[in-house]
Amino acid sequence: MTRSSWKAMAPGAALAGLALFQPWLEQRMVTHMVLELPLLFAIGWWSAKSMARQAPAWLRNINAGGLSGLSVAMVISALWMLPLSLDAAVLNPAIGWLKVASALLAGWLTRISLREANPAIQAFFVLNWAWMTGAAGVLYQQAPERLCSTYLLGDQAWAGRGLVALAVAGAATWMVLAFRERPHSTHSSNA
Repeated sequence: MTRSSWKAMAPGAALAGLALFQPWLEQRMVTHMVLELPLLFAIGWWSAKSMARQAPAWLRNINAGGLSGLSVAMVISALWMLPLSLDAAVLNPAIGWLKVASALLAGWLTRISLREANPAIQAFFVLNWAWMTGAAGVLYQQAPERLCSTYLLGDQAWAGRGLVALAVAGAATWMVLAFRERPHSTHSSNA
């Protein structure tokens, strides 16, 4: 097998590996929300690498400036922060599969859409995602009763801390990547 074949198969292999650990990841709320969901997002992000140059024509038509793709990814992210959604994903296999597919789609759409979006649009979506995630984390920590029926109250507090850390890490990573100094491009005949 060629190296490019291995690279093309890598996201699928990562997804299969993650499936082996899914029961363990879903035993605790913190691993479900702060490990499994971001890993699914990352695999979706990784699978979009093959479209490094250009998104499909149908997506470009409906995703001007990255707005549609980033909006869908934001809605998916918000959906899986809801306690009811987490419970349903653990208790109903069909909802669990929907969670996997939607988290992969969110990562895929985000990578493609961020390339199309200008820095102001990127900032709007990334910083709003960080605010939403951090606020959900604080709410999970401050709630006096269990919000998810499948997880314990102490686990809920840990998930809240993890979400706050994830929000800070996500915003900081985007800021570093968005504002790093880009090398000056040289003009060539291929440009």
